[in-house]
Amino acid sequence: MKFRPLKIKVCGMKFHIQEISNLFPDFLGFIYYPSSPRFVGYDFIPPKLKKGILKTGVFVNESKCNVLKISKEKKLDFVQLHGNESPFYCEYLLKKGLKLIKTFSIEESFSFKKVKDYIFLCDYFLFDTKTRSYGGSGKKFRWEKLYSYNLDVPFFLSGGLGINDFYKIKNFFHSHSKMFGIDINSQFEIEPGKKNNIAVNSFMKKIRE
Repeated sequence: MKFRPLKIKVCGMKFHIQEISNLFPDFLGFIYYPSSPRFVGYDFIPPKLKKGILKTGVFVNESKCNVLKISKEKKLDFVQLHGNESPFYCEYLLKKGLKLIKTFSIEESFSFKKVKDYIFLCDYFLFDTKTRSYGGSGKKFRWEKLYSYNLDVPFFLSGGLGINDFYKIKNFFHSHSKMFGIDINSQFEIEPGKKNNIAVNSFMKKIRE
């Protein structure tokens, strides 16, 4: 079987950005959502990162014009849509040249039929735990639910992933051909937006062994 590396996205970055960049994650996520405790502010410009790290801006039900404006100003590599954005919304941004990650909040009653209208519009999907807030809950959903997903768009696994989950994550990755990467956030924090460098480093080493 051809080797495929598991990509790592560290999301909710606000402080210690350069230190986490030095660990060479594949993606870093910056949240442009005012209601989040990890909101970086609309004037925030991501610092220069290590070569190859992709800057991702996370938006929740933001206006299309603002997403486009911020993406261009901050030179984002990806835009992650974490709200109730429609396929038409995604199509508009796609036609403007943006690369998209669309988040879907998973619960037991979730149907992957909801995803089908987005398959030609997004580079990746991200499956997170459904909560009243939009992400950063620290809660997991039942990953087995994703075995019902068989569309062509690769996905990130998210939702309360912690340092002790590395073995389960690796097993799940090898058992699901459409899994592309993981998104880690709240379980690796000292406080919202400030990641524990030691914990992130240890976890990344174990994942990449």
